[in-house]
Amino acid sequence: MSDQATVSPNLYLYGIISSEAAVPQNLEGLQGQRVRTTSHGPVAVVFSEMDEVEALGTPEDLLAHTRVLDAVGASEPVLPLVFGTVVAGGTALDEDILQPRAAGYAAGLESIRGCTQYSLVVRFDRDVLLREIVEENAEAADLRGVIAGTSEDETRMQRMRLGEIVVHALETKQPAESAAVVSRIEEFAHEISIRETGQPEDVVELAALVQREQMESFERVVEELAEQLHPRITFRLIGPQAPYDFVPEV
Repeated sequence: MSDQATVSPNLYLYGIISSEAAVPQNLEGLQGQRVRTTSHGPVAVVFSEMDEVEALGTPEDLLAHTRVLDAVGASEPVLPLVFGTVVAGGTALDEDILQPRAAGYAAGLESIRGCTQYSLVVRFDRDVLLREIVEENAEAADLRGVIAGTSEDETRMQRMRLGEIVVHALETKQPAESAAVVSRIEEFAHEISIRETGQPEDVVELAALVQREQMESFERVVEELAEQLHPRITFRLIGPQAPYDFVPEV
């Protein structure tokens, strides 16, 4: 049965689940409020009451938002809603939020049924790659020799030139390394979403939608890759998570 909300100043919405699904007992959300659900037909919304909207947006709030979604997503399909989704108290969640999009939400939940998300960040170790670049590039080796034992002001131009060489080398190496990682793990992923990277040492950052029966295999292949490429390349695997990167448009 759904757990209807009493009138409150505001309601914070986390995500959409099947009406047959259940959230973990005693799960707390933003501001320490109890997480609840209300349903309409085949779908339900996960929410909690919220007193002070003006204070919304702290790192603690974001952690609470993801903690709730990941806890629910550990055992149930869940469509995450955007962080900061608040509706006025007294809003009929079943009629105003769920009913207009119930069919789309149900289809979205079906598309991720039996799956969970992992986030993977793969980066070059800058110190290791610098040594590699110096060995490969005579100009980089000469510049490093000139810089050694000097202050930043004394060799500013040389440091800038060395930085340019390093960034170019990283950008040159990145495509092949990224393709090798993605090729190795995509066999164990139902779907992969490549994210935009922001630093020269980034090899690839991606989200993988993984079927639950493939979770162990996916984690194992990432561990194998990390061992093979250490210390030149580092891996950071986060998950299982709610499928933040695979929410269909509704």
